[in-house]
Amino acid sequence: MKKWILFTILTIVNLSTVFAQKDLLSIKELKEMVAWTKENKEAIYEVSENTFKKPNWGYYTQKNDVVYAHIYDWPKDGKLIIDSEIKVRTAYLNYGNKKLKTKLVDGNLTVFLPKEVPNNIATVIKIQLTPTEDWANLKRYQQANTELKAPKKNEDRVVFIGNSITDNWTRDHGSFFEANPSYVNRGISGQTSAQMLLRFRPDVIELKPKVVVISAGTNDIAGNRGAISIDRIAGNIFSMVELAKANHIKVVLASVLPATSYSWSASIAPADKIIALNKLIKAYAKKNKVVYLDYYKPMVNNEKGLKKELGRDTVHPNAAGYDVMEPLVKKAIKKALD
Repeated sequence: MKKWILFTILTIVNLSTVFAQKDLLSIKELKEMVAWTKENKEAIYEVSENTFKKPNWGYYTQKNDVVYAHIYDWPKDGKLIIDSEIKVRTAYLNYGNKKLKTKLVDGNLTVFLPKEVPNNIATVIKIQLTPTEDWANLKRYQQANTELKAPKKNEDRVVFIGNSITDNWTRDHGSFFEANPSYVNRGISGQTSAQMLLRFRPDVIELKPKVVVISAGTNDIAGNRGAISIDRIAGNIFSMVELAKANHIKVVLASVLPATSYSWSASIAPADKIIALNKLIKAYAKKNKVVYLDYYKPMVNNEKGLKKELGRDTVHPNAAGYDVMEPLVKKAIKKALD
């Protein structure tokens, strides 16, 4: 118990600009600090470092998407100026019991506080940050795209956009891309057609390829981003084709690989849905004079699933699977270029 009290004293003394100036603490002050620590443990323990500029009224702590403003010098006018880099969604007093108004005042990001000081030691304002989720994972290839040089005059650059089947290709059978340096892998594990559509411009169009290989659909069927109809999945894929065509990029439209189950989405029975989606993709490719790449036929077994010898599970190809896919995609690319 004494060790815990000593730890509390050291914590508060280190944090508080008020008590750090005192040489001796009274029993009353000690009790107040212990009580304050219990009340504000959310803002004290397991917090991380932050890059916000230290304010003159106290300091900040942060935990995930929440910033805590520890106020020792309460503003007399009730206007707390905080770092403009803090992307405020909502500010609260008492950890959520009371919302506080936040707005720009004369260029300063300002939280409006009650005029009366709630706590003599320090008052903590909880600031919920605006979500900044990179839903489509645009940052994944941001640096690589910047570093990728423009294609040479006679270079037939090809970009592969897809999910884990494309993403893992470099990892599990990287010799294919090493042997074909004009091929650029832009696959991201777990992605759906909607996410690929959103990143199609930075990860495909802006790389100026002559051909794009589009492989999408299985994660949509798995429900990775929620339920979606087969028609809507196909629509997202067709939108990528239309974007490519509008930017004078030839298209290879790949079928979805066979699968009978998803380990991460056990309630889904994908086999017949994959067949239905592939029919839509093939029909669209024929109607719009786009090269259709059929991975499905040579890789499917009698149960509408991925041949065991070609997969490391029921969905993802192994090295032998990529051995089957590689000559097929090269032939399709050549056809698109011709």
